[in-house]
Amino acid sequence: MYKFPEDLELEELPSNIYQELLDELDVDNNWINLGEYVAQQLELGSRWVRSLEGRGIIRGRVSPADNLLCQLSIRMCTVGNLGELLEDCGLFRALSILRETESLVITRHPNFPCQQVKVSLGRKIQLICEATGLPPPSYAWYHGDSILNNAGAKELNLEITREDQEGEYKCLVSQVDIEGRILEELISESVYVTVNPTPIVIERQPLRFVEIRKGKSLVLSCKVKSHPEPIYQWFRDNTKLEMQTSNVLEIENFNANDEGKYYCYMKNPVSEVCTERCNVIMELPREKATAKIALLIANEDYDHHERLKTPKNDVAKLAKLLQEIGFKVICFANLDIQQMKNAMAIFAAALSEGAYGLFYFAGHGFKMQESYVLSVDAPKSFLRSDAICESEILSIIMPKDPALLAVILDTCQTVPPRELNPDIHREIPKVNEYRSRKNLRNLIQAYSTSSHRPSYERSSNENGLYVTHLSKFMAKDIPVQKVFEEVGRSIDTWFKGKERNQIPMFALTVTKPFRLTDGIYAKNTSEPSELEQLLSFPSKKIEILFQQSGINCQVQISPYLKPFCNFVKLSFHAVDGLSVNLYNLVPIEPNNLFRSKNNEFWIHNPQRSKGPLAIFIERDGNRVGASALKLMDYVPKILQSL
Repeated sequence: MYKFPEDLELEELPSNIYQELLDELDVDNNWINLGEYVAQQLELGSRWVRSLEGRGIIRGRVSPADNLLCQLSIRMCTVGNLGELLEDCGLFRALSILRETESLVITRHPNFPCQQVKVSLGRKIQLICEATGLPPPSYAWYHGDSILNNAGAKELNLEITREDQEGEYKCLVSQVDIEGRILEELISESVYVTVNPTPIVIERQPLRFVEIRKGKSLVLSCKVKSHPEPIYQWFRDNTKLEMQTSNVLEIENFNANDEGKYYCYMKNPVSEVCTERCNVIMELPREKATAKIALLIANEDYDHHERLKTPKNDVAKLAKLLQEIGFKVICFANLDIQQMKNAMAIFAAALSEGAYGLFYFAGHGFKMQESYVLSVDAPKSFLRSDAICESEILSIIMPKDPALLAVILDTCQTVPPRELNPDIHREIPKVNEYRSRKNLRNLIQAYSTSSHRPSYERSSNENGLYVTHLSKFMAKDIPVQKVFEEVGRSIDTWFKGKERNQIPMFALTVTKPFRLTDGIYAKNTSEPSELEQLLSFPSKKIEILFQQSGINCQVQISPYLKPFCNFVKLSFHAVDGLSVNLYNLVPIEPNNLFRSKNNEFWIHNPQRSKGPLAIFIERDGNRVGASALKLMDYVPKILQSL
């Protein structure tokens, strides 16, 4: 019902009512909405609407809305006609100036068609509340008792991205007059949004390894993402721990009985998971070594087998890490079988009681009852007697009773194919006994792969797979058995989701908390040890006299390809115009002399040369002098024993 007669002309409206109409049509340029609708109905065109903005100056009107109402009056528009136009345009606030108030009624509640909505994370839902009344209703949505920002329409569009969006939703519908007074308020019926359960995702694992002093408090924790919050239960060595039912485990006054592997089991309506295991041990006094010595052998240039690409790089990388934590390192490359045995004997002789020893071999190998390593001179169709087995390695090293010995074999552990090497399958192997006064305690045997499986190197990588991961943990201050546990875990992670054949393994009889980073007992003497004397190789310059021509030249003898002991570089400083050539007086196979550049040479395994080296100086391709160099007088003494 209208407040004024429907046939009343607009200019006859009370001035205050007329002004309210103008003010409301000026809000948000509502006059444009009405003007465009009128222009469409009367086919006046868009230029007519734009002209309303310029007529105020000519006619003395104060606004475009005033111009519009004036134009409607000219066209005999009545209060009833204007009311219909305002209703058609949805301008209900302006309409409420002309018509009586209509009570607020909610015609659609948001719980239609159901009162409860279940939704998964990442999905969208739409809630709708509709009401009628004049002045027109306004909407405000609530989540519980909290008003939602930017939710002032009759439709509420929700994207469920968090579990805390679960709960009760309702709409407050209000009726506000033109002066901003609240005339009436209604609250819709509620709809309850339930977020479907989500699987448990572990975002933070407990530490993998913890050392703790006796009497201190142990605290482990994990963090998960889950809906609803899971049930937690902590275990130690598969035994349920009473009262440990949150994401944080705490044990006060830790003692030896509390040592073990801890993990947390979690369960919610759709999933159950366990954390990784945390190995917790009691911190004990640190061990010390009388010495720490490592022997590293890299065999890659095989005479009768496929040449390898990474062993020298692998040894060089491990040598650097071991030197950083105090090891004296002996490195050799490409040794024949006798040289390998000699190297092990030298290594064993240096292992006084109480020393830590580490032996690493990278190269070809195989498995038949036990693990074998191959020297570079191994024949194409080899027998076990052409290789060195692990028990022989131990029989050479163990009698010196090192406090700790780690033997690492970075080789394949496959069985030689019967069709390619039938004789080895008929061979009766030699049994090597190895003994120690310490009952073989504190021995670690580690393998880059498990029995009957290959070990890989990739041409695109500088290092082999095993050393790539071993190097991450070799110098860490953790118990030695933990080093090899972490290597296995790291390789497992790297292979995750991929087909794999290489599975590292290790065995140990360690009874003390040894670490490769343990310190060394301080020595009172400043004299170099016997091993240091064997490895000593300072660069030397010597004079070479060529008596036939009366020419002297200098040669500098120095290490080549560090950290390997069995590579030597010779740099000749000859008279201008002269070139130098080197020869073995007794030819050897394979040749161990290589020219580097100009008058520089490097020699691999110089101890293999029989007698001195022959040195020739040449001018324009003609020999003008000859001499001999007893190279073994200048190389490290360890090569004389090799």
